[in-house]
Amino acid sequence: MTVELVSTGTELLLGEVTEAHLALVGRELRTLGMRLERQTIVPDGVVVRRILEEALFRSDLVVVTGGLGPTSDDNTREAAAEAIGRGLEFREDVFLRISSFCAAKGIRAVPDGIRRQAMVPKGAQVLWNSVGTAPGLFIQKGRLAMFLLPGPPREFVPMWRAAVVPWLRARAEGQKFLWRSWWIVGLTEWEVQKQLEEELRGLGIKEIGYCDRLGEVEMRVGSAEPSLLERAEALVKARLGTALFGENEATLEAAVVELASRLGKTIATAESCTGGLVSHRLTDVPGSSAAFTFGWIVYANEAKVEELGVAPELLTAHGAVSAEVAEAMASGAVRRSAADLAIAVTGVAGPSGGTPEKPVGLVWFGLAAKGRVTSFRKTFPGDRSMVKRLASQAALNALRLSLLAESELAK
Repeated sequence: MTVELVSTGTELLLGEVTEAHLALVGRELRTLGMRLERQTIVPDGVVVRRILEEALFRSDLVVVTGGLGPTSDDNTREAAAEAIGRGLEFREDVFLRISSFCAAKGIRAVPDGIRRQAMVPKGAQVLWNSVGTAPGLFIQKGRLAMFLLPGPPREFVPMWRAAVVPWLRARAEGQKFLWRSWWIVGLTEWEVQKQLEEELRGLGIKEIGYCDRLGEVEMRVGSAEPSLLERAEALVKARLGTALFGENEATLEAAVVELASRLGKTIATAESCTGGLVSHRLTDVPGSSAAFTFGWIVYANEAKVEELGVAPELLTAHGAVSAEVAEAMASGAVRRSAADLAIAVTGVAGPSGGTPEKPVGLVWFGLAAKGRVTSFRKTFPGDRSMVKRLASQAALNALRLSLLAESELAK
């Protein structure tokens, strides 16, 4: 089954609003053994009809988002009816539902624009909207099938899952194409490809893809044969080793929390240039309270001294961005929190503040456990937000690798 997504809205092409549905649709189709073949973003207006006609010609199912509202630029209903060769009819049951929704909001007289939402292509199935006035619609004519769904995510997501996913699931039998994905840190996408692709092709894997994110790489493979995917997974794990931190929807922070929780270890953070980003990412993970105990944001030198006991002489002699201060921050975090492991981050996020000796993007990390402390440095490219994100990534990976080492020693 070929599935196509058409997102309508001039605001999407003007850059005023970010298209919000592609990731969800693609991901949930993948879980059904299907794939999204194409997405088209189209402005409001007469062009919608032409785009829908083209989509219906090449695809088994067309999912259309947006353009079902009450204003003059909302013309998806009309365009879809024309594209599939149906007229519009006024539906009293739809109007009564819309009227009740408006009354609950204190609107007694339904405006003409909202009344227009009760116009439905003949023979269409109405999909009730629990959070808005715009009903969704399902239109089928022979092999052609089309879902029209509201654009706002709060309306789209419930309708997609209540109506479209069950319809797809009922037709998913025999759709055998499956995907696996893995997440890698510390390697570029080119390095991942170099280590794996030739052998994966040798197994018979034809669908291989790489996505380079900030500080990590997603690798995915697809096949209609589950046994091939099992062999691919064994190969990926063997070749990538500790660079591999998870699969499918994994995150690096979740990998750290899971590993620390499993080992019964606690973690503390001491952050300067990242401003709490490391602790924020850790505490975004459900159940992180089992592992994360303390977090300090010590931006000013005075904070480093008062909160973590960093010696003023170290700051004077070496500066805040140094191995000595990073180690002192991490040691202070372990000492004052009694955590098993602490990571410290101090650097120059930019865009100003750099020097020839300590350029923008330079970050020192301290990693301390009870009785030992080490440090390492990295220099990151990009703007301030990129440096902070990459620094948080390096800090989390340092925690993960340290926990992995302890896990191996405990065997």
